[in-house]
Amino acid sequence: MLDQALTPGRLIALRLADGTPMAGRVVALDGGWLHLHDLDGGHLLNLAQVAVVHLDQGGRDDGQTVAADGALPRPRSNDQPRKVGSRAPGRPWDETELKSLSEAFLDNASDGELALRFHRTRAQITELHRGFECARGNLNEDDLSPAAVLWVERWRRVLAG
Repeated sequence: MLDQALTPGRLIALRLADGTPMAGRVVALDGGWLHLHDLDGGHLLNLAQVAVVHLDQGGRDDGQTVAADGALPRPRSNDQPRKVGSRAPGRPWDETELKSLSEAFLDNASDGELALRFHRTRAQITELHRGFECARGNLNEDDLSPAAVLWVERWRRVLAG
C-alpha cells in the first residue's frame, strides 16, 4: 500500500518517531527506505522510524517543500525592505547646492563635515572637491580620478555663473 501512496514526485510531509517534522518530494521507495528530497538535500529515511505521513501536500506552501517542477522555492527574507529617504548619496546635485558647496570649499570646510551637511558620502564630497580644485586651476586634470574629471566642466559653469 505504501508503494502506491509514496510514488516518486509526490509531495509529502511526515513526522519521525522522535517528533522531528520533515517535508519534501518523494524520490524513491525501496526495501523499507524512503528517499526524500527537501531544501536541505536528499534524506534516506527508514520507514520504521516514521510515525506519521501526510500525503495531501498539494496546497502546502510553507517554503519547506520542493516546488512542483523540481525547482526550489524562491527564498523570502524576514527583513522588511527599507525605503531610502532624502539622505541617499546618489541623488542629483542642483545648482544652489553646488554654489553652497563651492563656498564651503573656499571656507576650508572639511570633507567629512560637508558630507554631513549635504547628506552625501565623504568619498563623493572628496571627488567633488578634487574636481572643484581642478576647475580653479589648483590641480592638473591628469591627476584626477575618472569620477572627479566628470565634475570639472560642471564646476567651471557653476563658478562662471
